[in-house]
Parts: sequence; C-alpha cells; structure tokens
Amino acid sequence: MPIWNARKSAKSKSSTSSQSSQASRSSRSSQTARISRNRPPANGNNGRVRRSVLSNPARSLASKARKIIVGIDFGTTYTGACYVSSEGSDINDIAVIGRWPGPTRETDYALKTPSRIAYAKENLQIDTDAWGCQVEPGMKSYSWFKLLLDEGTPLTEFDDENLERASGIGILQLPNGRTAVDIAADYLSEVYKCVLKVLEKQITPQVLSITPLEFWFTVPAIWSDSARDATLAAAYRADFAKDTARPHDVINLIPEPEAAAITALKKCSGKGLGANIKIDEGILVCDCGGGTVDITTYLVTQQSPKLAFEELCTGSGAKCGSTAVDRNFYELMSARFGASFDNLPMKLKGPGSEFMRAFESVKRNFGPSDEKVNYQLPLNMKVTKRDPESFDPDERLVFISREDLDYIFEPVVRNILGLVSQQIEDAREESGRNIIKQIILVGGFGDSEHLYEAFQNEFGSKGIAITVPSNPQVLPELSMQAAIVQGAALRGIQGLQSTTRRCRRHYGYECWRPFRRGVDDDEELTYHPVTGEAIVWGYMDWIIYKGEKYHENDTRSIAVDIDFDEETLAVTSPLLACDLLEAPERLGSTGVYEVGSITSDFSNVDLSNFRSKICNGKRHYLSKGCHLDITFGAQEGILKFQGNHDGKAIGHSKIDYNKSKAFRETY
Repeated sequence: MPIWNARKSAKSKSSTSSQSSQASRSSRSSQTARISRNRPPANGNNGRVRRSVLSNPARSLASKARKIIVGIDFGTTYTGACYVSSEGSDINDIAVIGRWPGPTRETDYALKTPSRIAYAKENLQIDTDAWGCQVEPGMKSYSWFKLLLDEGTPLTEFDDENLERASGIGILQLPNGRTAVDIAADYLSEVYKCVLKVLEKQITPQVLSITPLEFWFTVPAIWSDSARDATLAAAYRADFAKDTARPHDVINLIPEPEAAAITALKKCSGKGLGANIKIDEGILVCDCGGGTVDITTYLVTQQSPKLAFEELCTGSGAKCGSTAVDRNFYELMSARFGASFDNLPMKLKGPGSEFMRAFESVKRNFGPSDEKVNYQLPLNMKVTKRDPESFDPDERLVFISREDLDYIFEPVVRNILGLVSQQIEDAREESGRNIIKQIILVGGFGDSEHLYEAFQNEFGSKGIAITVPSNPQVLPELSMQAAIVQGAALRGIQGLQSTTRRCRRHYGYECWRPFRRGVDDDEELTYHPVTGEAIVWGYMDWIIYKGEKYHENDTRSIAVDIDFDEETLAVTSPLLACDLLEAPERLGSTGVYEVGSITSDFSNVDLSNFRSKICNGKRHYLSKGCHLDITFGAQEGILKFQGNHDGKAIGHSKIDYNKSKAFRETY
C-alpha cells in the first residue's frame, strides 16, 4: 500500500480539540495513501510553505491583448450577464444585458432571465429546447437545478428545513438519467450563445472571433469545493472557455458577496449619493439570492489612490434564499388543499407557471407590516372541500392573506437575521469593538420590502445603517439585481478584490505518529512497511485552519515522504476538511469529512536514488525531497494541486471530489 508521509510545514499548528475514537480501518482502500507530517527543523522556517502564481499560457496570452470582460451571475432562479472592454475603467462602462430571448423579455426582469429550461422531447408544443424567458406557463420545465450542484454539503441549522422534502411537492426534480451538471450545462450553453450574439452586434463577428473573452462567474461563498468544481464543469461543457474556435478565452470564479462588495464599495467610495464609507470600518454584505444567503464582512483599509478592502472574519451562509419562501408556500398550499394541490401537474403549479408568476409578484411587493392586503392567485384546481375564504372554485382563484404571508416569510427571515447577528458577533470578537457600521443588502431577495423592514427593526435600532446599491442606468427595483454581475466585471477590468480572504473550513490529512507505549492504544499499533517503525494512524494534520487569512494564489507547499510499490506509481491521498470552529485532533472525530482524493503521478520520476525494500514480494520505494503544492485563492476559484520532486513538477496532480449527497439529486 502506498504511504504518503508528509513532514510538518512551517505554518502548521497544533490542534486544541480533544481526541475521539479511531475511524474504522476496514473501509480504507489499499490504494489510498495516508499522510504523516513530523516536526519541522529547529530553525522553523524551512521554506515548505510559500506562495506562487501557477502559470497558464492561455491566461497569459489573453492578458497581453485587448479583451472583453464578461460577468455571468448564474443564479438559482435568475441569471444575468454583462460585458465591458478591458480598456474600460469604471462601472459606467459596463453594459448589462437587458434583452433576453423569449416572448416575455419585456417584463420586470429585463436585466435577468429565468434559470429554467424545457426540453422539446417533453413538450409537444415546441420544436426546439426552450430556456429562460422562452419557457412559458404550461411547459414541463426544470428550475432550481443550481442548488443540486452543491450535493455534498450537509444542511446547517440555518438552512431551509424543507429543502430535503422538496421532492415530495414536485420541485428540485431532474430528468431521468440526467445530473444537475447535465442540466446546468444545457442551460448555460444557451446563455453562452446568447452572450456571443449580443457581442457580435457590438463589434461584428469578425472582430469578436479574434478578441479574447475573460469570463467571471459568480458563485455562492458557501459553495463547497465540489460545487465550485461542478459549476466549472457545467460552464466548460457549455463551451465557456472551451470553444475550439476560441482557444484564448479563460474563465474565473468570484464569490457572490465579494462581487457585490466591489460594486457597493466602489459606489460608496466615490463622490455621489451614499459615499459614506470610512477607513477601518466594517461593512457587512448580505447577499440574499434565490437559493442561498451569503454573509461576509469586509474591512476598508484604503480609499485612495485605489480602493482596498479585506475580509474581517470568516463568512457564513445557508441555503435559505427566496426559494425557501416558495417551498414554505408549497407546504402551506399542500396543508390547506391536500391532494387537490399535491396532484396538480408541475406545469400548473411549478416555477414559471402562471400560479407561481403571480406569487412572485406578491412576494416581491410584500411590504410593511401595517399593510392589510389580501391577494388572489389564479390556479386551475378542483377542490373536494369548499372553503370560500381560501379558494373561489368559479373563478379558480386562491386567496392569500397577510397572515399567510407572515407565516411563509417568518422562518426564512428568522434564519437570515440569525446569520447576520452571528456575523456581527464574530466581527466584534475579531476586532474587539463594534466595528460593523453598515449592512449592504444585495441579491434578488434583497429587494424584498418585508426583508428590508426586518433588517431595520433588528439592526437599524442598534445604530447600523441598512443600505442597498443603486444604479442610475436602471430602474431602482432592478439596480440590486445588477450589483453582483457588475462587481464580477469590475474584478476583471480593475483587478478589485479582497486583499485577503478567510478560509471557510479546516483542510488537512490523516497522519501517523510514533507509537507511545502506555499512552496509545495497543490495538492501534502498526508498523511502517519500509522503516519498520512502530506507528499509530488516525491523527489529523491541518494545512490551513478555518478563519486563517490567505491571499490570491496562496500556495502551501508540504514536504512529503512517499512510500509506493513498483506497480503503484500514481499515489492517491484523501484531502480532509472540517467546518467546526475547533479543528479536531483525530480523524474519527465528529465533523471530519473527505473533500476528495488527490492523485499524483510519479511514473516519470527517477527511482534509482530512492531507498527501497522488498515487502510481500514487491519492491517498495521511499521517496525523499517530494513536495505537494496546494493553492488556495486561485483566480479559477477552485483548489489547485501540483506534485514536485527536487524542484521539478511531477506529472499531473488532480482531485476527484467526494460525491456523497446532503440531499437527493434525482427522484
């Protein structure tokens, strides 16, 4: 069995949490490498942790030429896009796409198109697949599939509790045999073709064909590493930065709250209305989207000559966006009308139906608590038990009261306020003072009058200003929707970004330690296959800790000793993580989970200088001088890996993400 024995890096820390029982070894594959990192030399800084920028020929070529920056805000419910020349210098140079294909493109959501797709083979009334505004009421369609890209993240206390039950009311569905990446790729393929058509009208197809495109996709900050990888996979399959006719295009990811912060802080640091930020003050950005809510606090460190800011503390979030209100609404309808509602086809009650479009308007306009308004929603439904206060069977209208809306909104708003309150407390502990002076609300759900009133009541009374970004180029009610995608474009043209970020979780490996007789359990005793040393597996060695600061392209280089046999030159080791505040000492501790398996190919390494030994009929090699580089904060938005030996790259290193599901993907 290959054994990956990593020696302790200069930045490693000792754990403060208690030990727990050893995880079962019986489930471990014989092809899985395990890591142990020992103490660093006495001089401490042995150079094993460093930062480096990994080269990318396509990226380098694109950066030297005039290019077009394209922001893509792929949301759970709606998707937006914008573009700007690399010669642009200001937010006013950014053009937000305001016309999308489909008969409903003149509606309130001109700046975005629904994240929805309908397949021709399932809808006889169309000859080709329909997407976005092309999907009309009555079509069988698929929505909210973005949430299913993050299939491996367990639900938290602030997540919508109805998320796992969504299949029972017919939402969060996928076609048989298709995955969330498949559907997202189909949808994004249409977005890609639409963006190219818009750009062709601006600069002609000939000029566009020789102009590199730099795509910036926004993703929830709470997204798991697997979800980020799945988002990129869907984008690549949709031809973003993979179009064979466009070899110099590149794609990057940016956290949604950071994109929103770039837009908001850029506006607030100017001379216009709302220019009220101050250096050394904390600004909390609350991105309330369709599927997720992201909370991140930034500290403004510089206003001129260039705006600079950094993450103040570890951000938080949950899957409790506006679709959670929809799920609560479905639950209410199911409880009120029973089978009469439950058995309705999704084309009558699902996202995009006439019924839910009417509810979207109600949800968006649900305002101050002193308004006593009843609403009527059209629904072609037959009820077995008449209730004139809830349903008009002649006009086929569902009646919704103010009390109903309070019931639907309350648990979602409570979760969001809880997340913000916790972030304010974390910022206070980090800074030692009440540092947050302003909360900026962004995202589609952020323009809810009801949510704004709740924020004013909860935090405005404590001296914290509640603001929303504005854009004179668009209607006020649409301005907030453009903030995130504009921030993505600003990141491309101005290089604006948080100078440092806070790691959202602990990352590390299983390691072994020398066996301590009388201290360690004799049942855990084993022997190193090459050195014969008595050792104990099951300890954790953390590379980076939750809340630890890191910069763009922050690479942690770990010195490793790798033991492998002559038949196994591709060494695999699981990358582990933990979301708890304190990093556990043992692998079997609660909260430790596998992110994925890192594989490094050693087949091109000269083995003649390696120490070797015959074990069980096979020659085992023990390497010295190997390193594994793990890059956090890459522009591509995902973890990057590279194995090295004697200062030279070793083949190719990759990670296969763990696909265990937090909630079901197909139904």
